[in-house]
Amino acid sequence: MPKYNNPRRTWKYSNEFKVNAIQLSFAVGITIKSVAEKLDIHPFMLSRWRKEYREGIIVADKRKKVAGQSKAKKVLTKEQQLERENKELKEELYILKKWQRFLAEEHQGRYRFIEKLRADIKVTRLLKFFDVSKSGYYDWRERQPSARTIEDVELKQKIQQIFTENKGRYGSPRIFKALQKQGYNIGKKRVERLYRGLGLVARVMRVTTRSAFYKRFLTTGTNLRPDGDVPLAKDKVWVADVTYLKVKGVWRYLSVIMDLYSRRIISWSLDKNRTMDVTKRTLENAVKQRKPSGDLMLHTDRGVEYRGHVYQKVLKRHGITHSLSRAGKCTDNAHMESFFHSMKTEVIRGNVFKSDKELRGTLGSYINQYYNVSRMHSGINYCSPIEYEALAA
Repeated sequence: MPKYNNPRRTWKYSNEFKVNAIQLSFAVGITIKSVAEKLDIHPFMLSRWRKEYREGIIVADKRKKVAGQSKAKKVLTKEQQLERENKELKEELYILKKWQRFLAEEHQGRYRFIEKLRADIKVTRLLKFFDVSKSGYYDWRERQPSARTIEDVELKQKIQQIFTENKGRYGSPRIFKALQKQGYNIGKKRVERLYRGLGLVARVMRVTTRSAFYKRFLTTGTNLRPDGDVPLAKDKVWVADVTYLKVKGVWRYLSVIMDLYSRRIISWSLDKNRTMDVTKRTLENAVKQRKPSGDLMLHTDRGVEYRGHVYQKVLKRHGITHSLSRAGKCTDNAHMESFFHSMKTEVIRGNVFKSDKELRGTLGSYINQYYNVSRMHSGINYCSPIEYEALAA
């Protein structure tokens, strides 16, 4: 490129001169620089003429000049620019929706996310957005997986297996304990990360409240467990309650008794009516199953099915002391309420029961074969109720 130390005044070149220069530069084997030096013009000027020739601003004598082409092109370029900016904004919004969980991670996590989105968004856009280098990203792609990455793949398979075996009822804390029981030396946060990476979500249910109507409860009776302490042996404190379940839109009533020490469900009954008959039957079955040897307390709410004379006679006959929750204080019987919440979340919610037989079979399978036998309980060191009683024996 020539260098001009003493630039001369601006010259005006005719259209014919410009066209001849342009045509010379288009010849095979001729460069723009050589033509510019021969005609004593700057190469940049010749390049601009060539561009204007392509756009129709500079024309040969036999060509028709396109009027207003430059202005039309500028408008088109502006529209294209707006479309490009709109596309970029949409891509950024899409990325922001997807990458929240990668914010705290180092480049490794960002590389994984770029790899995930590269089919939808250009890699250069993703690299710019995440502020990572192109060389670093492609070096990561070619790198062999580390031993920890291979372990993560195996752990994900195990986590998915445990989650599926428990029908989506286990969150990451219970899966963490299940892995520990199987001999895995693994951190809780690592399990949480892998669990989240698999997109798993345990079954949950919204907690609802109901008006208490305190006046219908009998005011007699006292709470013999004011501190809510858990006993140190089985068959010392039982808790009982009744809940509502639907069959074809009609209420059914489930009466349950739990041993507070091990959280084991020792007796349950399902009936069409909420009467003392169902709660009495549940109590009689519990006594028959466990055969408690005195000094046993039964804690219930103040419902009439527990305060009636018939029920009280059964308690006295077996030497069982009756403790009552305070009026309007469902937390006094929190362990029983917690069981009902777990049961409804894990097996009732989302299911429609067409017959009493179907509901009874579902409850029997859940309580007798799953909850008591294998479901880990956070309140008893992540053991199942039967396992916890066996350890204490």
